[in-house]
Amino acid sequence: MKLTACPMDCFDACEVIYKDGICKANDNYITNKKLCKNFAYLINEENIFDKDLVSTLKKVVAKLKEPNQKILYYKGSGNMGVMQKIPMKFFDKIGATFSSGSICDASGEAGIEMGRKYNVNPSIEELQNSEVILVWGRNLTQTSAHIYKLIKDKIFITIDPVATPISKKSEVFLQIPPKGDFLLSKLLQQALDNKTIKTDDLAKLNITQEQLNKTVELLSNKKVSVMLGVGAQKYKEGAVIFHEIDKLCDKLNLFDGKNKGVWYLANSAYPFENKISINPSKTCTYADVKFDDYDVVFIQGANPVISAPNTQYVIESLKNTFVIFMGTTANETSKYADIIIPSKTFLQKKDVRLSYGHDEVRFCEVCEENNHAVSEYELTSYLFKEFGFDGLLSEDEYLDCFKTKVNDKPDIRFMAQDTKNIELLDLKDDEYYLLTSKHTDTLNSQFKYDEYAYIHPSKGFVDNQLVTISSKIKRIQIKVKNDERVYSNSILIYAGNKQVNKLTSNEISDCGTNATFQDIKLTIV
Repeated sequence: MKLTACPMDCFDACEVIYKDGICKANDNYITNKKLCKNFAYLINEENIFDKDLVSTLKKVVAKLKEPNQKILYYKGSGNMGVMQKIPMKFFDKIGATFSSGSICDASGEAGIEMGRKYNVNPSIEELQNSEVILVWGRNLTQTSAHIYKLIKDKIFITIDPVATPISKKSEVFLQIPPKGDFLLSKLLQQALDNKTIKTDDLAKLNITQEQLNKTVELLSNKKVSVMLGVGAQKYKEGAVIFHEIDKLCDKLNLFDGKNKGVWYLANSAYPFENKISINPSKTCTYADVKFDDYDVVFIQGANPVISAPNTQYVIESLKNTFVIFMGTTANETSKYADIIIPSKTFLQKKDVRLSYGHDEVRFCEVCEENNHAVSEYELTSYLFKEFGFDGLLSEDEYLDCFKTKVNDKPDIRFMAQDTKNIELLDLKDDEYYLLTSKHTDTLNSQFKYDEYAYIHPSKGFVDNQLVTISSKIKRIQIKVKNDERVYSNSILIYAGNKQVNKLTSNEISDCGTNATFQDIKLTIV
């Protein structure tokens, strides 16, 4: 029997027992004897391999040694183990440019650090001790299914433009319009101070005075925790929106010396002396990277042809450069690769799995052998040797630094910043908001994908009707389905849909160099 962990981009980071070729869930605090269906999809994927791996690696070396090249290192989140970052050691040595920022959560993190300096979560025990949990822009039962089971008997308040499963389990559900989070944060702060709330402001947010009163009552008289998702920060002003939510949390005394009750995608490496991390001297913004500005692009564990904004531009850009792709499976991006390096799966290499949702640390053993693929550490070690570099520690030295915590959870002294007012998108009668939530059968661009655009039945479309959806970037043809869960003036296209990011802009957020997927207006023809 050996222990490992699910490598997927998820809050829960479940622990896995491997025995006789079979993976089972461990009976521990978070995992609790159950793995999700996405894990079943993962272990049944068809992994790439290379029977002439030595020759392929020699081609990689030869290409990277060519003189006078601009090289880009672009890493995704296909595997969340800490060793996925070890190739950065090599690419920093050769002066490569690193894609910096995020297409996921960086705006929210910037907003958090704006007021409390550190993006570090409390312990899950704090969450379990709560009486009321405010779920803000987070599809809790699906994106944190194991954590949800620890708190399923709590009182919930849900804020979301989509009636997610957790909204149906909530005492109060505030179905606000996309980008209404800033105004709602303001109104809740005013209500907690017993100030009069303008009826027009409530109408803008699609909520009633009764709903607001009930929310304030629950927040005022109970022990409260707040679970933030990425939805509220998918805008140009995402950091300011999150800072305003943090002001509300501060008013609820959730930052009384420590972060005692607000969860986001946290910096899970904070407690450790992380020997893997580096500070590259040359960077470019991740969400609007121009691949054809570089002679060689090294793409690791990523699928920007589906996941990045303005994907048609991404495709044209990849056609005009030399692409080295490293991953466990073929995907839409690997089609544009000149060299493909098969990466070992999570079962075939040592690693450490941290979680951005809780404090548990998973040490991963080698469960299977594979001589036709290479781990990230093995590749890095090989490249160091071929280039004559020194300074790379042993694999175990990097892994062992996660055995001892050297930092306690940081002290928090919340500092409210003066920020500009954030307005809702100004929609015309024929315009729609875009929502890009996660689907239960898809994780980013992995596994099954949903091919529909979902729209409220009041808009008069017929299920499976083929429509043209346009943005300022591009137009797509897509089938629609009616869905009463969706905010009335919105179109929901799930993340991982192969067309949705043809519509989105590669404009960068004001803070955090994040993608701004939902800061766009759509029309339907």
